[in-house]
Amino acid sequence: MLKVLLGNVRHGRLSRLPYLGYSLLIIALMLGFGITIALAAGVGEQLVGGDLQQAQDKLREWFALPAILLIVLVMSLLLFMSANIMAKRVRDIGLPGWSMVAAVVVLTAMVTYWVSDDAGNGLHTIVWIVLLLVPGNAVSAAASDTV
Repeated sequence: MLKVLLGNVRHGRLSRLPYLGYSLLIIALMLGFGITIALAAGVGEQLVGGDLQQAQDKLREWFALPAILLIVLVMSLLLFMSANIMAKRVRDIGLPGWSMVAAVVVLTAMVTYWVSDDAGNGLHTIVWIVLLLVPGNAVSAAASDTV
């Protein structure tokens, strides 16, 4: 599983069903991480007597740099895993993997900036659905990461 998510960065391929599974796994990991952060903030609030402002000040005082570094590290890892499986899926279709991922990221950022957040999210969802629906090349089935 880690080989698919983090390995074969330049030459790996991924068919449709494994792409769906790994995408859902990454989404679940992101949600779980967000819920964990929210629960930690709630526990911190309760520990200082229910005063949210005081809890935020204490947490900022005690854990500011380590928490920021941990959040940045985990989110960077999850985003890399997402981009890596997207690149593998794009290569399975027969297109250049990382070039297409970079193009999608830039296009989504432009749409988000110039149109709206909803439009950017919609574009990303459309790309995800297209990657799920377009069949891979027959040649690529033998070279796939997963069977």
